[in-house]
Amino acid sequence: MFLYLLHFYFSLCCQQKKQRTKELSQLFHSYNPYDHEVGERQHVLVTEESFDAQYYVSHNKFYQQVLVPMRTEFKGKMIEVDIYEAGKHFLKGRPVEDSKPFTASIAAPFQKGEVSGLKKEPMANGFQGPSSSSMSSPSHLLFGSYSVDREVLKKLIIGVTLVAAVLSYIVEKLYT
Repeated sequence: MFLYLLHFYFSLCCQQKKQRTKELSQLFHSYNPYDHEVGERQHVLVTEESFDAQYYVSHNKFYQQVLVPMRTEFKGKMIEVDIYEAGKHFLKGRPVEDSKPFTASIAAPFQKGEVSGLKKEPMANGFQGPSSSSMSSPSHLLFGSYSVDREVLKKLIIGVTLVAAVLSYIVEKLYT
């Protein structure tokens, strides 16, 4: 008798679980959080290629994902789009015809392999010669093909010297 009641109790619980899961699933599929944005015009920043390689992924000011057509001139740029479709986790945008892609920052983006803070000097015949910019600015030093500000270098040397002094003091106190 106990096993019969136990089986009845668990089957009832399972039926309730299935019903609740079904209701929750229906609720989840019943709403689309981005439907109200269809028809809007938005500025988006194009950042990467989508997983399926059919679109570029971009983000609007709320960091909502907006899929745009793959055009090489869009990558890394801000573009204006008209939202024409909304899904559960994304929006799809069509670029506005008369708008042009533009760089979102004030400075030009770095080229691949370029490092911020270092200025590459031109090289003549493979040798580093003084360029007109480094000759006119005595506050810069040339290291290989890079230019470094003297003040930054001075602060770096002072910092390294202080760290070395503190470390030698600590080592001396530990071993004496």
